[in-house]
Amino acid sequence: MMRVLVSGMALAALVVLAGCKGDKGDQGDPGAAGPQGPAGVAGPTGPQGPPGTSGESGCPGPRIRGVCLLAYDNTQNTAFGIAAQKCANLGGDICTDSQSWPLSVGDWQNIYLGDTVLHGSHWTAAFADNDGLNWNGVNGGTGDDHSPNASYGYACCGGYTPPTPRVPVQAVNGVKVVAVHDIADTYFSGAVAYCAALGADICSDSQTLLIRDGLQLTVPAWTNSHSDNDGSIYNAINGGTSNDTHPSHQYGFACCPSLRPVDLSCPVARTSGVCATVIHNTVDSNFRAAATACATAGSDLCSIAQSAVLRTANVLNVPVWTNSHSDNDASNASVGVGAMADNPDLATNAGYACCLN
Repeated sequence: MMRVLVSGMALAALVVLAGCKGDKGDQGDPGAAGPQGPAGVAGPTGPQGPPGTSGESGCPGPRIRGVCLLAYDNTQNTAFGIAAQKCANLGGDICTDSQSWPLSVGDWQNIYLGDTVLHGSHWTAAFADNDGLNWNGVNGGTGDDHSPNASYGYACCGGYTPPTPRVPVQAVNGVKVVAVHDIADTYFSGAVAYCAALGADICSDSQTLLIRDGLQLTVPAWTNSHSDNDGSIYNAINGGTSNDTHPSHQYGFACCPSLRPVDLSCPVARTSGVCATVIHNTVDSNFRAAATACATAGSDLCSIAQSAVLRTANVLNVPVWTNSHSDNDASNASVGVGAMADNPDLATNAGYACCLN
């Protein structure tokens, strides 16, 4: 075996010959892009979101705190029948007690804080009864039992309720409802505001009766004619409110949307401006039967104001039920209800008309 010996000097020479590392060269041009890979598998489709609203308020006039106002007149020179006819000509009705509250309560309390549109005494759809003079905030200070020829102001309400995706309309015993608050803890103003915020109104006496029959209301409750319980004989409607209610009382309530279609049309020929879908000019129906018949027809009993227009048009000439139970204040409301008793028993037979309110 041969061995090669390398001297120390030779090894040093070899190290020197290795030299130092040179500078890094410039980066070369990028290469061509490779072919695109195959598309991944598509994920599952998510649930469809709720439909958006169109921005339509449902009102051909201004909405004030949710109330659709068609017209108003604060001059104190209009009789009840004339006010009712003027509102019917606009496709609406005299505003209900609950609709009138946000328009007029400021005049009673503080004109600088409320949306004070109405000033002075004014009619409401239920004849503006001012039980115990507790309801100046609604009617501006009408009498307790006044003449239909009294000279008051008025306001007309109308429109329809735009659909709200997250607040579906439900049917209770044939009555369309958007909310039911079955706790006796709410002032009248709170019930008004809650329903108006949904583009609705507190349900009428006739609607509330059917909702109560459907076991959705079990406590004393407000109605859009302030739940007057004359002689305490209307517990079937209001669940046992006071004889002369007060805005400070606390009750439950239900909210009913407008029954008018989007285009505010009427499915039948209007009678003197009133969209009366049924005119039953026969004395054979108690209050519950009349209310049920109208709900089945997709309507509600006509108001005293609407009934006054129909009576003037001579299509009603018998005593009739209305959606505020036809209270005939000292026979002054006969202009609308006919020869009904002052406080009619709900078992009384009468005629009726159904309106698309």
